[in-house]
Amino acid sequence: MTDVVEFWAYPLQHGDRLPNFDWMPLYGEQLLSSRFVAKAIQANRRQDIGTALLLWCAAMKQNPAGTLPDDDVELARLAGFGADLEGWIEARSGLALYGWRSTHIDEAPVGAVARLGHPLLSEIAEAQFRRKRGRERSREVAQQGMQKSRIRAKLREIKHAKMADNSQAVDQIAEWLRENDLYITADNVRVAAEEIMGSLRVVHMAGREV
Repeated sequence: MTDVVEFWAYPLQHGDRLPNFDWMPLYGEQLLSSRFVAKAIQANRRQDIGTALLLWCAAMKQNPAGTLPDDDVELARLAGFGADLEGWIEARSGLALYGWRSTHIDEAPVGAVARLGHPLLSEIAEAQFRRKRGRERSREVAQQGMQKSRIRAKLREIKHAKMADNSQAVDQIAEWLRENDLYITADNVRVAAEEIMGSLRVVHMAGREV
């Protein structure tokens, strides 16, 4: 177990990941003036600074982002020690895990390995994750806009121009097509429009009617 026993609830939950992580802000002045660097230099353990940086980067691709497993075999691998478990234990007894502490992860599977979190890194991970969610939401909105534009075009094609100008009807048709996993074709838009107006006829992707 970690030497630091202080416990807190992590801001991200299990499943909040950054699979495409390739960078994070490194606050140079804050790092250079930190107690961590000062203690590492004073203790003649400069190598722990490099090990800590490796772990910070590795943590950003963990689940959830910004955490580490409290497991020495895994930590040795993530810190670049590989099978040198003794070398990792020596680094851990130094300052390689400075600032890390036990943390509670919401939605963690039963029996999951305990996790470690770092207060500063948790802020960075949370900000990065929220940016990711924002980008995903922007793409989703853009995609939905394109879908609605195509639905309007199909409605005009099948002579439902009035419905094409009704935003609520277009939204309902888009939702119906998504729920039924159907492509935006003239036939499927016609079926969706009729379904909304009370028809029970359904056209599936294979083109069969039921």
